Amino acid sequence: MEDELNLVEVSLREIQASDGQGAQIMILGEVGGSRAFAIYIGFHEMDALDRALHGKETPRPLTHDLVLNAIEGMGGELTRVIVDDLQDDTYFGKLAVRAPDGEEKLIDCRPSDAMVLAARRQAPIFVASHVLESVGRSPSEEDFG
Repeated sequence: MEDELNLVEVSLREIQASDGQGAQIMILGEVGGSRAFAIYIGFHEMDALDRALHGKETPRPLTHDLVLNAIEGMGGELTRVIVDDLQDDTYFGKLAVRAPDGEEKLIDCRPSDAMVLAARRQAPIFVASHVLESVGRSPSEEDFG
């Protein structure tokens, strides 16, 4: 997978609660590099991401907790998350899960959900180089909101 897409490691640099028009933004930045890009996310995803980043628990499992509980309950492990495509201004992602037999399984997901799971498990985040090349900007070019 990594060879096929030529993946670049990124980190979640920040989340912004509103861009003035009611949209939330998460900013991913290249590890060891200067390029960064924004992904618009919904309020509920931003709230879940904020809770995950700050280690806040809820009395009962929410959807993201359910996904992790299901993966781990079946003997799997979230190893990384990947933003692997961009089509018509929509980002696509994958969860990389190591199955009990050691094989890596890729599960389609929204990048916003992937970031919540990555934050909960401190899993690394990768982006396909073709995506980063098309949207990544250096700090002098950044204007995320």
